[in-house]
Amino acid sequence: MKTYKIITLGASGSGKTVFLASMFKSLSIQGNYTFFLDVEDQTKRKRLNSIYTQVVTGDRWPRGTTYSDVSEWTFNCRVKIPTLETYTACQFTYFDYAGGRLTDSEEDPEFENLIQQASTILGLLDGQKIYSLMKGDSNIAVSSFMKKDLPNILKWMHKCRVPIHFVISKWDLIEDEFSLRQVREQLLEISEFEELIRLRNQLNSPVRLIPVSSIGPGFASPQTDGSMRKISGAVPRPFQVEAPLACVLPDGLKARLSELKEKEQEIEKTKKGKSRLFSNVLNFVGRAAQASLEFTRIFIVPVEFEFAPAIISKLIGSGLENYQKASLERAEKLKQERDDSLKLVKDEETALTNAVDNFVLIQNKLEHDFPDSDLILA
Repeated sequence: MKTYKIITLGASGSGKTVFLASMFKSLSIQGNYTFFLDVEDQTKRKRLNSIYTQVVTGDRWPRGTTYSDVSEWTFNCRVKIPTLETYTACQFTYFDYAGGRLTDSEEDPEFENLIQQASTILGLLDGQKIYSLMKGDSNIAVSSFMKKDLPNILKWMHKCRVPIHFVISKWDLIEDEFSLRQVREQLLEISEFEELIRLRNQLNSPVRLIPVSSIGPGFASPQTDGSMRKISGAVPRPFQVEAPLACVLPDGLKARLSELKEKEQEIEKTKKGKSRLFSNVLNFVGRAAQASLEFTRIFIVPVEFEFAPAIISKLIGSGLENYQKASLERAEKLKQERDDSLKLVKDEETALTNAVDNFVLIQNKLEHDFPDSDLILA
């Protein structure tokens, strides 16, 4: 089974654990999409449900990841067909790294090794602190975000070249006053942030800015001391918590194909640099290089991104090479393709095809509703 590792980085209080609980709650049943998430480990399933229950009914917010922990949450992505048979498409494993450990540690070999294995890096940016930044406040929260939280997240992101998803938590606090474009422009004024985006653009490795709310609007209000107070009788309405997960496969494949193209160009450059005098030798080298390239493909494109041709076609069609502008009209076409592929599910591979159809559909909605979410600099 294909497994995708997602490293979640975020300062203490940014909402990483609540985000994972909300995502699981929202996707634990086959509702708006033809896939759902399951957690095989009964203890961890109860823990996630307990976290979400505490969010909804408790007087206090759930505690975050403790300093010494790197919590690991594995979600099985499953597809249930009309006859009620269920097939597992793939797995997503989230590593929730303690915020305090992130910002306090200069060196951490254990975590650096983990980051090298990641399919995606998810950086959770505290929406409450970003709201203060947008308002022009000069309080402790803004200072902490600028001098500690963001620099430490960026530091770890520079250690790999996999896709990066910046997730703005608590979007419900921001959306009434500021657009994603305004937030994007504010963040790009931070030189370290802009530098990372420019580097990733040069590598053709996707970077996204995804607004989410684990609880939705009207559930809690910010207090003067920086805390969030729950509003009595309010019902949580999570917003876009499925979007980061849906972008893992399309963005991951794009990044891997870019690496492969880069390797091919290096080989071509080497071949063209040879003199005609050595043409016979060059022909031999060229054949050897091609064989080497086929060998290299195995390593540049790991097992988790070795898809069947039909899946690659769908992912490339979603915007990897032949870009199609996100639209409501395209959404209807994608829904039909998803419903059609559901009828063909009979094993893990066809289940993955259907899951990918869902992911492309969700990504299309994200890019339609928030066209500034794709961080590409002019």
